Amino acid sequence: MTKSTYSKVFNFLIPLFIGLPLLSLPFLLRGNDFPANMRAEMLKHEVLFNVLLILIFYLHYYLIYPLKDCKFGSWIYAGLLLLCLLVFIGLNSLIMPSRPQFRGRLAAERGLNQERRVRKSGPGNPRLWLSLIPFAFVITVGFSYRLYHDKIAREGLIKELENVNLKTELAFLSSQISPHFMFNVLNTLVSMARKKSELLEPSLISLSQLMRYMLYDHDGARISLANEVEYLKSYINLQLLRFGDDIQVNLYLTGPFERFTIAPMLLIPFVENAFKHGIGKLNHPIIDVFLKMEEAERSLHLMVINGLAEQVHSVEKDSGIGLPNVCRRLELLYPDQHLVSIEKNEETFTVKLQIAL
Repeated sequence: MTKSTYSKVFNFLIPLFIGLPLLSLPFLLRGNDFPANMRAEMLKHEVLFNVLLILIFYLHYYLIYPLKDCKFGSWIYAGLLLLCLLVFIGLNSLIMPSRPQFRGRLAAERGLNQERRVRKSGPGNPRLWLSLIPFAFVITVGFSYRLYHDKIAREGLIKELENVNLKTELAFLSSQISPHFMFNVLNTLVSMARKKSELLEPSLISLSQLMRYMLYDHDGARISLANEVEYLKSYINLQLLRFGDDIQVNLYLTGPFERFTIAPMLLIPFVENAFKHGIGKLNHPIIDVFLKMEEAERSLHLMVINGLAEQVHSVEKDSGIGLPNVCRRLELLYPDQHLVSIEKNEETFTVKLQIAL
């Protein structure tokens, strides 16, 4: 059993071990006031009453409270609490009918006046309404207990996110543009300068944009999606500069990227993976990159398709932050707001990413 599983089991059992003795305390304090032949029946009803409260606690903690954050969550939460209250009152009235007998039997054994009217169970019974106090207590404790655990979970998530972001940034700065890659780019630029190629200036601009992004633009939690797209273009341009006519890259961009923001360094690993695994010994490697921003749905779609090549060991074999790392970042940055799918056959490798921004 993992540490996480132990924690979940512990959190589940703690309310049970604390709640049952606490809810049974009133009976334990007044149990001696009843004759011995009545205590078993009274205990039976107290156990049913407390089990009902414990069930309501867990129902609220695991099923009702999480709905509070959904659309119209406050109304759904209040409605389900009201429904629980009505069900509690109904079930409580069913397990209380025999309780008024105790008072009559107890009075008879003690020689008290039997002409006193004994209240019947039902909606008008004050004892039934007094039982709402434990109900309110259970809901309040459950609400506070869930708030506490949510706070602990958020703090743990923030710490994990900080660690992952730090590792990602270090891996990005140290290996995204590896020395081997930069060496090849600079050699190509020197060759262009000697030939006085017209491609030298745009190549230098692409390189400067890439370096600027690495050093300055990605420091914040969110950056402009348009900037991320520009970085993607600069990276592709430099790779094309490096491989020349040996590779074909098709980049398709659609949508108002400038109107949205995104966490930095999320798109490039998917494209980097295509360059890493989609070239090799292929005769005519082709990489297709589709990036579409659907404004109405605030949904970003990325699809990268590359051929599968036999891998050759190189200096860059382990470069880049990799798909597992970026998928973990997506889980932390966009929980329940993203979808990653990978399709692989004998000839192509396809990665699809969808993010709700």
